[in-house]
Amino acid sequence: MWIADQPSPTLQQALQLLADGKRGEAEMLVKKAAMDAKAKHGSGSHPLAVAYADIGRLHLRMGEFQKAALEFQHASKSPMPPDAAGRRDRLGFMYGFAEALVGLTKFDEAEKVLRQCVTFAKNLHGPTSAGAAVANGPLADTLLKAGKPADAMKLAQESYDALWALGDPLITSVIPVRAESLKAAGRSDNPFTDLADLPDNLVIETVNGVIARAPLGDPGRMRAVLADLLAFVDKKFGDGHAVTCDVLAAIAHHETRQGDQADATVRRAAVRRSVWSFAVRRVPGGLLANLEIGFEPNGLIHLVPHLARDPNPTEAAQLESILNQAVDDLYARPG
Repeated sequence: MWIADQPSPTLQQALQLLADGKRGEAEMLVKKAAMDAKAKHGSGSHPLAVAYADIGRLHLRMGEFQKAALEFQHASKSPMPPDAAGRRDRLGFMYGFAEALVGLTKFDEAEKVLRQCVTFAKNLHGPTSAGAAVANGPLADTLLKAGKPADAMKLAQESYDALWALGDPLITSVIPVRAESLKAAGRSDNPFTDLADLPDNLVIETVNGVIARAPLGDPGRMRAVLADLLAFVDKKFGDGHAVTCDVLAAIAHHETRQGDQADATVRRAAVRRSVWSFAVRRVPGGLLANLEIGFEPNGLIHLVPHLARDPNPTEAAQLESILNQAVDDLYARPG
């Protein structure tokens, strides 16, 4: 979700219920919170608007975009709050409404709302603030989805440059959309080169953001983005590092999602390196000479280890266990 504050306790609980497959209970929870807010604070109150927005955010997560759009619109009908915190909430309602419109593929309407968000953010945070700069990110994302790569790249780059100059951590939220925008515009340079100058925690946050974007962006562009990301983390962290392993897993998962459109060479290379990196550090010394990767028709990974020597029974059992662990580790990583 774009530029969202920490979810309320009620929404957090509802999202957990949703993750547990309890859709009905999740909806009942946020709707009851709205009823309680109305009874306590009255119609048109800001607490009720926040409760309506929580319903909208839950429906966004469910993919119920039409419902979410109506709920965010309803939340925005209350009087404009006079305090900064309340106005930040209102800006969040607008972002939620725009996200619902994108989900409905109403890109022109979403663009209009997001341009209003940019103006609102400048008034709320100041025209040269990080809060104003980062507001271009969601707009760039929508322009990219709407097939306007040049406009998207311009906005994403402006946001990136402003946040870099400010030294603000919010830059991590802009880097993923900037990376895809650069690929959409035909740029071949690695969009992550500058990250070498960032603290490791911000690099890791950025990597996680790119991985989270992979299922949402254009498959071909995200393939190129992930390849550049792997080149960057290889240089910064090296083979076997947790971040490098996460990116390898993200590449493997990305290609698996593409089905018949997958790049089999890219998938095989990512899976092989991921499994090899995990296993070679754990198998008995000198035993594993090479590893071939194949895929079953149902998508399962098929491993063919080549051994440097005949293993004893204990070593054979260890090798089998370690290779199974390596595959489990790959599947457990995000992507």
